[in-house]
This record gives sequence, structure tokens and C-alpha cells, in this order.
Amino acid sequence: MAMNNIYYRFVHMAGDADYKTMPARLRMSVVAQPGVDKSDFELWSLAVSAINGCGACIEAHDHALKHAGILKEAIQQVVRIASVVHAVAANA
Repeated sequence: MAMNNIYYRFVHMAGDADYKTMPARLRMSVVAQPGVDKSDFELWSLAVSAINGCGACIEAHDHALKHAGILKEAIQQVVRIASVVHAVAANA
């Protein structure tokens, strides 16, 4: 996830549309078959993306979660929990 967040944050923030058409060439096979419930994986990925500040990844995971029928309140709760865990870890 961290690898994807860095790359896609760059693509999103660079503002050059050409980057969006270039292949990332990053190994992302775990995204296709995470080995856990897809909605759980998307929730965890959203939490990581929120902590890492990748707007493009946040949008993608939020969309996938809503498409899977996950309530907005549940999505918000995951990000709230991630923010608390991150704050505790940063101040430890």
C-alpha cells in the first residue's frame, strides 16, 4: 500500500495528465486477490491512504467501498480510527 500511495500521490499532485496514462509497473497482485474479504481490504487500504495523504487512493477506495454497499458512517469511522492510531504512534 505504501508503494502505491507514494506513486499515485505523485501522479495526482503532479497535475500532468500524461502520468495518468503511463503504466505504473508496480507489483500490485495483492490488490486483486488480497486473501481476505474485499471490503475489509478496501477499508484497511483507505485507512493507510488517509494516513499517507494520497487523495487519488482515498477517492478510489471510497468509491469501491460505496459500490460494495459500505455505509458512509462506517467509512468515516475507519478514517477516524486511523487518525487516532496514527496520532498515538506519532506521539509514542
